[in-house]
Amino acid sequence: MWARWVRYQKDRMFWGIVGILIVNVIVLVIVVTSSLHHLFRYTYMSEIDYERFRTAAELAAFSPVIVKVTATADAVPYNPPYEHFTKTKVTIDEVLQDKNGLLQPGGTMTVLEQYWIEGRAMFPKQTVYRGNYYSKLVPGASYLLYVAEATRHDSYWTVAFHQGKFNLDRKDKLERRMEKKDPRYGELKRSVLAAYAARTTATDSPLPQ
Repeated sequence: MWARWVRYQKDRMFWGIVGILIVNVIVLVIVVTSSLHHLFRYTYMSEIDYERFRTAAELAAFSPVIVKVTATADAVPYNPPYEHFTKTKVTIDEVLQDKNGLLQPGGTMTVLEQYWIEGRAMFPKQTVYRGNYYSKLVPGASYLLYVAEATRHDSYWTVAFHQGKFNLDRKDKLERRMEKKDPRYGELKRSVLAAYAARTTATDSPLPQ
């Protein structure tokens, strides 16, 4: 009887220790996963050589379409062979320039964004950008977009990556961070916002040059 009681106590202690270890491992995994999520919420694949602009006039001359839009939550993965993108629907609030005359206020357009989402199983999802400081459109936020038609993808994409996207209501926190990382973009954004402000005070005049 005594031997059985001792064995019972040993088994109880063993499984108690095992249970504690399992709980600790689960907690550790949760903590590490959460930390990784905060550390690696986004990453940039590479630096890409592309045209750089300093003023709104330079950018406007290079952009077939300039629109004021509101981003929606309608964003879906788009993966043609050997490429990864996200297609995001936006509502057109104002058409400032459209060389083909295809867009109308109140309509929608699809923006081919240079990012995609990765993550599987217990690993945290992260946003992967193709390169060069782009930040994804924030649902409900207002933007000025300088875009060109991506005919092969039935959508539009921003001119020169992040240089074609300007948040107007400060809801895009990542874009604000990128302004500090890329001072030339910050300078360009100030020029674009000044040009837009000047245009709104004189709606009958062309986009300021």
